[in-house]
Amino acid sequence: MTSDPRNNHRGLTLDLDAETIRSLGYRIVDIIVEELNNPSHRPAFPPATHGEAMEAVFGGPTPQEGTEPHELLRIIKDDLLPAAANLNHPRLMAYVLSASAPLAGLIGGLTATLKLGPRTWDSQPACGQIELTVVRWLGEMVGFCHNAAGCTTTGGSWANLVGLAIARQRHAGWDVRADGLAGRPALTAYVSDQGHCCLAKSMELMGLGSDMLRKIPVGPDFTVRLDLLEQAIKADREAGRIPFCLIGNAGTTNTGAIDPLNDMADIAARHNLWFHVDGAYGALAALVSSMKSKFVGMERADSLVVDPHKWLNMPFDTGCILTRNWHDLTDTFSLIPSYLHASTTGPEHNHLRYGFELGRTDRALKVWLALRQYGIKQYTQIIANHLALTRFFAASVRQSNDFEVISDPTLSVCCFRFVPPDLRDRSRQVQAYLNQLNQALETALACNGQALLSGTQLNGKRVLRMCIVSHRVTQASVEQTLRLLRDIGRELDTDLRR
Repeated sequence: MTSDPRNNHRGLTLDLDAETIRSLGYRIVDIIVEELNNPSHRPAFPPATHGEAMEAVFGGPTPQEGTEPHELLRIIKDDLLPAAANLNHPRLMAYVLSASAPLAGLIGGLTATLKLGPRTWDSQPACGQIELTVVRWLGEMVGFCHNAAGCTTTGGSWANLVGLAIARQRHAGWDVRADGLAGRPALTAYVSDQGHCCLAKSMELMGLGSDMLRKIPVGPDFTVRLDLLEQAIKADREAGRIPFCLIGNAGTTNTGAIDPLNDMADIAARHNLWFHVDGAYGALAALVSSMKSKFVGMERADSLVVDPHKWLNMPFDTGCILTRNWHDLTDTFSLIPSYLHASTTGPEHNHLRYGFELGRTDRALKVWLALRQYGIKQYTQIIANHLALTRFFAASVRQSNDFEVISDPTLSVCCFRFVPPDLRDRSRQVQAYLNQLNQALETALACNGQALLSGTQLNGKRVLRMCIVSHRVTQASVEQTLRLLRDIGRELDTDLRR
């Protein structure tokens, strides 16, 4: 006799029993605790690994049968983590990477499992209110606006794309959403040549072309040349193009340079340009009283990017775009399908009106939790400490006879290079060798795994780049890293000169 299909649930559910869920949760927490209690037990950067080794563990044919969950967690612990960068390492000072605040990270399991997110007010009013609150708090924290509009994003790259999309809609001179770009004059935007690469990608994605992002040369302090900026805007207008957006840097990734934002706001106003500020890395330094003067003019921006998964030590992914007016977002993105009309007709705030995404996770809850847990004062102290540690590092480099500072720190980035004492000659041959040596030093440090810095190119020089945004970095971390660099650098120099 065939069983009643209405009662035949075997194999048709993804549910686990309560004890299994509890056991798996405890195991995941145990793995996290092991990582956080001994954050340097894994190298800062994983060892070089061939694709074949990863394919053997994580590849293979599409699974037809299931695997026991505890075995999958064993694979995560034994195979995935050793092949991942250790962002909790106390000597992680590369790129603009930080550790995660523990509670903010743990809550990700809850938001993902229960699919929390601020889609419509009717379905998730608490998540909707938390997103509104976090946007407002971030606007207040950086001195942008006390009642900011905006939304959380995957990170600074997505937030910058949103800002440029708003600028295009506001300043193209026609309805880009309805009419498109065909047959219209080229639209041009302006940023220093130190602007983040996501800006060029954004121009490409919007169909404007990366060549229409005018990359203006910088001065000795790596901030934009205002005279050349004015010339570029004038030249584009005379050629029949339409300048629509001026982008200021509130802390570049390469050097932490802060453009003269107030002067740029004046230029934007004079030329009727949308003034967008990329503060993904640096804007939160405005919390520190001694730094506020460097950010004068940021409060005049039309839109501003802040990235909490950098200096606030939030988990990925947590970016934020701030504007002054909710209509900036609705005019750029709002398009409600018929099947959602009933959920969005009330007076409350429905986040799906204010961005590109419909289904999305709750990105704001972790920020809300961390700000409530630690408070602004503690974050301000952490950022101030990072600024002081960077100045300490730069002073230590200057006092040495085998390193030199290439860019004086404005924020928590210091660019420098290893220069053996007998190679202070500035000949072209010596400079080429120093580029080779410092590139090799960057690679060797990553392979060593005891610390991690990045490198970059400044004025034709290959340099090392230290960036402190992780709450785990201490003065001891900085001192140990400099000693390690010296030891590796001397060994490399000896080998390369043989």
